[in-house]
Amino acid sequence: MTENDKPWARELERRIKIYDEIEAQDSWQGRMTAAHYLGLLGLTALLVAGFWIWGV
Repeated sequence: MTENDKPWARELERRIKIYDEIEAQDSWQGRMTAAHYLGLLGLTALLVAGFWIWGV
């Protein structure tokens, strides 16, 4: 390992530790649930239908 790789290796270890802590707490902020995906699907269908009607 070169001298340039050591700081990057420490940074990777730090990031891995943080993700492990978040996963252990089960507190992923901003994660999407099934309701979010269904809402996104509904809005997409509404957008497509709107443009289809507008184009007719």
